[in-house]
Amino acid sequence: MASTLVLVGLFFAILMGAMDGLVVATVLPTIAFDLHQVNGVTFVAGAYLIASTISIPIFARLSDVASRRNVFLAGLAVFIVGSALAGLSQNLTELIAFRAIQGVGGGGVFPVAIAMVAVLYPPKMRARITGVLSGAAGIAIVLGPLVGSYIVSVTTWRWVFYINLPFGFMAMLVILFALGPLRPPVPGRFDLPGAGLLSGWVGALMFALVEVSDEGLSWTDPEIVGLLAGAVVLFAIFLRWELSAREPLVPLRLMKRRIIAATSGVMFFTGIVFSSLLSFLSVFVGIVLLQNGPNATSDVRDIIYFLAVPLILGAAGSGQILTRVAYRNVIAPGLALASVAALFLTQLTSSSPLWVFAAGFLPAGGIALPLIPLGFGLGFALAGPTVAVQNEAPREEVGAAIGLTRFLQSLGGALGISLLTAFETSRFAALSKGLTDPAAIQDALVTTYDEIFLILAVCVIASFVFALFFVGRVPQTPAQDPENPAFISDQAHASTDADSKSSTGSNASLAPGDQEERRST
Repeated sequence: MASTLVLVGLFFAILMGAMDGLVVATVLPTIAFDLHQVNGVTFVAGAYLIASTISIPIFARLSDVASRRNVFLAGLAVFIVGSALAGLSQNLTELIAFRAIQGVGGGGVFPVAIAMVAVLYPPKMRARITGVLSGAAGIAIVLGPLVGSYIVSVTTWRWVFYINLPFGFMAMLVILFALGPLRPPVPGRFDLPGAGLLSGWVGALMFALVEVSDEGLSWTDPEIVGLLAGAVVLFAIFLRWELSAREPLVPLRLMKRRIIAATSGVMFFTGIVFSSLLSFLSVFVGIVLLQNGPNATSDVRDIIYFLAVPLILGAAGSGQILTRVAYRNVIAPGLALASVAALFLTQLTSSSPLWVFAAGFLPAGGIALPLIPLGFGLGFALAGPTVAVQNEAPREEVGAAIGLTRFLQSLGGALGISLLTAFETSRFAALSKGLTDPAAIQDALVTTYDEIFLILAVCVIASFVFALFFVGRVPQTPAQDPENPAFISDQAHASTDADSKSSTGSNASLAPGDQEERRST
């Protein structure tokens, strides 16, 4: 029972964090209108992105040197406080600042949750569980815009933040009472200088990207040049420090492990795809094909379902398959399928149909058709790499390892959306220069988006290449690992009330994670 409650708490915390950005993006125009500030409203999303990217490796490493449960609860608490403050915002400056606080907490939710799964469950179970938890991203894609639009239709935009409070508190209570502290056997030291340097170079880089993509500044603008130069200098210092630190924030030596290096490549390039695909696909369908018609919003939503639903199924299904076959045999075929499907998106025209059905319900053509294998393939790449890192990383650094790969995924996403947005603006300006005919201008816009989809297809292919370097499979361990008594074994799940009574004082009667705490004290 305790194990089930832990999983419920983790799932809803991850789902809440994954949905937040999509819900807020849906209501940004309403927020801008209500606060009477249109300029700078994109920083509401940018502040969250910058803060969460910075906090990912920090929270992940903290979970290795302190109580994993308490670090997770701390991240969740910061997210809840940021949500409450964001809902109370009276102007755009306050909202941006409070969204940054939200981002600090939100960045710690997923990596620490996955790190807890790594120390709580044996390999076979963690593969299945990670697949389900990874599917929260797809569920968020489906529910996020619906929740956002519904909230603003029945109440104020402030409730897109307030709604996090009851769900967040429920998740906190469940984790607090169902899970032991999960303290490390040997407490480590936190790399404070490394955290400061990381915050500096990531913050400078991300702020420059937001300014270019959302505020329209040029790459040659003195402010952007200064930020990028500062990011490069701080990054160089960060690298030198991390390579020489005794207990680094980001253990770069883990990149020598083939699986972790391969995972880093897959996560970085799929991060680019995940962050950009939905945005550009939605804009293409809504503006080019539907021309912002009366049903544009609902049609765009329906098209996205053809991608999101297979993504959920692929993520959950891959967790089951990973227990039986090698990592590469799950991740590589999925990304190969996604690569082929992504290439079909480069052939879109202004007359492409949204969907063509055979027998009335089977997708047989249109934009919907390639989105189905694309979603399945990308879903297979969600859980597999994370499971591989869980099993490959040393127990005392599993949080940092997961944080490293998740950080690269987030960084790839920020780079992808920013650089492609800048490319979209400059490329369309070049193709449409001097044109007056509306049809020719639309053709220029279609060409621009086809080239963006080609870049995204190349990123999917790059992630497939990295997937070929995976080796090994989920370890076939016994139900209870004697070296890690914090595992929740299959036997623990099957224990009866009679067993619990007869084992008073033994590991079987403890809440998950209490064993590790007792051993450490």
